[in-house]
Amino acid sequence: MLLVVLAALFNSCKDEAILPVFTEDEYPRILGRWPEKLSDGSLGSFGTQSGQVLTVPLQFTPSNLCEGIWYLDGEEVYKGTTFTYTSNTPGAHNLKLVVKTPKYTTTREALLVVN
Repeated sequence: MLLVVLAALFNSCKDEAILPVFTEDEYPRILGRWPEKLSDGSLGSFGTQSGQVLTVPLQFTPSNLCEGIWYLDGEEVYKGTTFTYTSNTPGAHNLKLVVKTPKYTTTREALLVVN
């Protein structure tokens, strides 16, 4: 009996994990670090120094169906998963990420503060 249990346990360990199948009916998700809104509801912020490179790497799912578009102060500045920005102009700028699948859209917003 013990041999039967061990054989069953060994065979169950060999089974491959079942991976989820994503379709266009899934809402896009943004994975990675994004600043939380403040307690008063205002936008969280990314901070950088003038002349320094700011890099914001994220992942989107379902990755084969998503497109990420980054906007800075309402102007499209980049498409992709990693936003890289260098500014020599101090001040606060609105950073918005829009991730789309064929059916749905997810957005994130934050301030980009250049000191």
